[in-house]
Amino acid sequence: MSIGSSLSGITFSGIGSGIDSDSIIERLMQLESIPITRMQSQQAVLTQRMGLMSALRGQIGNFQSASNALNSASAFQNVSAKSSNEAVATLSSSSGAVQGVYQLAVSKLAQAQKVTSDAQTDSTTALGVTGSFVVNGKGVSISATDTLTSIAQKINETNSGVTASLINGGTGNTYLSLSSNSTGAENKMQLADLSGTVLSGLGLISGAAAIRETITNGATSHEFASSSTAVGSMLGLSGLSAGLINVNGFDVAVDFSTDSLQDIANAINNAGTGATATVRSVTEGGTTTYKLDIAGASTPTFADPNGFLAGLGILQQGFDNELVAAQDAEYSLDGIDFTSASNTVSSVITGVTFTLLKANEVTPETSTLSLAQDNETVKSKIKEFMNAFNGVVDFIKGNSAFDKETFQAGPLFGDAVARQVEQVLSDSLFTQVEGLNTPYSNLTQIGFSFDSDGKLELNESTLDAALASNATGVSNLFRARGDAVGASLAYVSSSDKTVPSGSGVYSVVITQAATAGSYAAEMAQTTASGVTETLTFNGALFGSTPYNLVLTSGSDLAANIAAINNDSKLKDLVVASNDAGILKITSKKYGTSGNFTVVSDLAAAADNSGLGTGSLGTAVSGVDVAGTINGEAATGAGQFLTGNSGNSTTDGLQIQYTGNALGAVGDVRFTKGVGAIAASLVSQFNDQVNGLISANDQSLQDQFDTLIASIESLQTRISLKEQDLRRRFAAMEQAISSMQGQQQQLSAMASQISTNRK
Repeated sequence: MSIGSSLSGITFSGIGSGIDSDSIIERLMQLESIPITRMQSQQAVLTQRMGLMSALRGQIGNFQSASNALNSASAFQNVSAKSSNEAVATLSSSSGAVQGVYQLAVSKLAQAQKVTSDAQTDSTTALGVTGSFVVNGKGVSISATDTLTSIAQKINETNSGVTASLINGGTGNTYLSLSSNSTGAENKMQLADLSGTVLSGLGLISGAAAIRETITNGATSHEFASSSTAVGSMLGLSGLSAGLINVNGFDVAVDFSTDSLQDIANAINNAGTGATATVRSVTEGGTTTYKLDIAGASTPTFADPNGFLAGLGILQQGFDNELVAAQDAEYSLDGIDFTSASNTVSSVITGVTFTLLKANEVTPETSTLSLAQDNETVKSKIKEFMNAFNGVVDFIKGNSAFDKETFQAGPLFGDAVARQVEQVLSDSLFTQVEGLNTPYSNLTQIGFSFDSDGKLELNESTLDAALASNATGVSNLFRARGDAVGASLAYVSSSDKTVPSGSGVYSVVITQAATAGSYAAEMAQTTASGVTETLTFNGALFGSTPYNLVLTSGSDLAANIAAINNDSKLKDLVVASNDAGILKITSKKYGTSGNFTVVSDLAAAADNSGLGTGSLGTAVSGVDVAGTINGEAATGAGQFLTGNSGNSTTDGLQIQYTGNALGAVGDVRFTKGVGAIAASLVSQFNDQVNGLISANDQSLQDQFDTLIASIESLQTRISLKEQDLRRRFAAMEQAISSMQGQQQQLSAMASQISTNRK
């Protein structure tokens, strides 16, 4: 009986034969596995090479970034900014700043308003007063149990742009202090008692009310979030009573619980006050708010028996204890006077921000602001370009070295891809840039050369001299640029695939000039409107999102035109005009993307805008520019014409044509500097789909995958062979064991026979 059959799953090698079959099989399998070990070594080599190629891609990417940094006009327009007296002002520059020297004189610094209450007993005793008041368009309700502390907390919770704080000087000397969060006269606080006398009782406001913020021949309110929501709701107050305001001696009924800004404007206009009220939208920082304007031939007079005009911010009582008045900065640059709500000014000198720190109203504080070409920053970018290229060379050489003593070669030794990368980039650096009208057309002319290791080296003195004498020429040597010759023609941009025109030019032929869409009303407006009218704008120009504009009652054609042209959103998208008595609206954006629609909620009539409800006026659709560049097809978008993808020379070349003439309208000369060429080459190397390194990565990965498949196949064959050998040895052991049993039987029989004979 076989041992294996009685102890299933357990084998004992060589029991019958005395042969160590397990050791023999193990050794045979080791011999069979030698190819696997060899292939695993090949896998390790491939893994190392793939890692190195990834690292090489990173080095090339660094060079691409440094090249792109020089492929820009702004890279060579760095301006250093310096103030001769930093106690008076500090300044900094950014892209777009130009050289210049300015004499600064500072008379006043911008201030944030600060007021305090009268002295109170303490901050924790209930004041026993009730009512509601307004702080910068935010309502606050006060109950008899409120203390000075809780009032401060309620004000701060409104996020109104005013911070309330407490000054505790002991019993009988506690004060509520209010401070504007922003400087400038326009950020002075709006404080008004709407019901009760909480603010006046605390001594924060008192006296007669006057216009808070003037406009031409009138006054304007504080900002509100909506023109159509009830004022009380926007203030966050409920239970407000109706009352009166008085404009030019005429009473106007107002109810904050139900009336919106537009309702109040309509009520004023319908009361025959002689003043015109309109709701004006204001957009700042992407947020649109609304203000109520009340104006006339001369500034209207106001009376406010119920505090509504003060609640709106039209009027403002005086401040009893004003510690710091809201104030704009006042200064001059080269004798020209300016004001600013902030002490940090960034809109006066292009690309420059300066901060005012010290002022004197009698004898202004002075400083000289100097803006000079910052060649050191330009130089550092050029050196970064050099260092990034040298980093590529060092990486390739460091991993391609051959040790003559040990005969050990680096993992990239003889690698065709690495050699090609180094060779192509090296060859591109000293390319002669054609078409430049400057002294510099080769890197050698600004101090570059190769050292004995194939790395860039720089004579900094030569570069310094070139930047000092002709920074524009150095800029043109590095970047891609175009020059357009022809009326209304301008170069805009190019792509990596745009081919330089060399010493020649690319002709531009226009077959269709871009136009802007417009819409003229159905009917001329001859009299002022008697009701409000809502215009709805839509279409591609508005991102297919409707935009409404409310025209107030009493508006004539001129007022409607002004309302459209002054609206915070519309003024950037369309322009309204009087076209022989008809309202005409024209897109400010050329081409199909500038097309729009506009309809009114009123049927066209002589006493409204005449636009009508059914788009029955005269609509003209804008069209895109069309034509060719260098005889190659181009695609128009508005006034911009771009060479089509796949063009042999003008792929990605974009020009702008603002004229109306058709035919050959001019030429474009396009040059590609060293930085642009290098960036383009690197882009080709690192392209994720068709790049040289990507192709090499795929080849290495394919080899790695093939080895995996081969190893798995060989492992399967070895496993099957091991199983077969074990079956064969088991059968041999079975046979030997059987023969040994037979031998024992025969021996026993022979012994028995011998005994019997005796």
